[in-house]
Amino acid sequence: MARRFGFGKKGGSGEDGAGWIYADLFLALMVVGLGSAVITSSSPSSGASATTAPKTFQLSCAEFAVRVPGNVRGGGAQVEQAVASEIAKRGWTPDSSKPGLVIVMGGFSGSETPGAGDGRAKSILPQLRASTPLLQQVEMRTAGARSVRVNGAETTVGGAGSYLMVMYLLFSGPPLTEDCTR
Repeated sequence: MARRFGFGKKGGSGEDGAGWIYADLFLALMVVGLGSAVITSSSPSSGASATTAPKTFQLSCAEFAVRVPGNVRGGGAQVEQAVASEIAKRGWTPDSSKPGLVIVMGGFSGSETPGAGDGRAKSILPQLRASTPLLQQVEMRTAGARSVRVNGAETTVGGAGSYLMVMYLLFSGPPLTEDCTR
């Protein structure tokens, strides 16, 4: 018997409807996909507040030394003045820079090990943080040393009871081009 393609009476099998189900499913998915791809643009309303991104800071590798005053808790003004002086020396503004990392070096005597100076430096961290708002949110580390290289120059820490802060500033502005190999 001759078969006629697409014309004539078809059999009653369920296979014929399966193709149409997939075609309908494909059509429905296309409508949903196109509907989700529609992009609308509207101007912001006049009542919307302008949001600004927070400043991003970069750590300057140019370190500087600040002697810890004898009166640690009352020496905040001296620390603030040293930081302000360094910021001005670099040509930055206080709004664009702030302390980011401080290493507190504790001196030790001839009969002690560096661990003794480190322990004394750790013990004054709470007093240093309380002395000025500049140091309250700063990462602080400690070490024991008699002398240390600061920005390429040898700097004396001193004996037991002497302290030196090595400070690194954060800067918000154009990328820094510093020699960090010293």
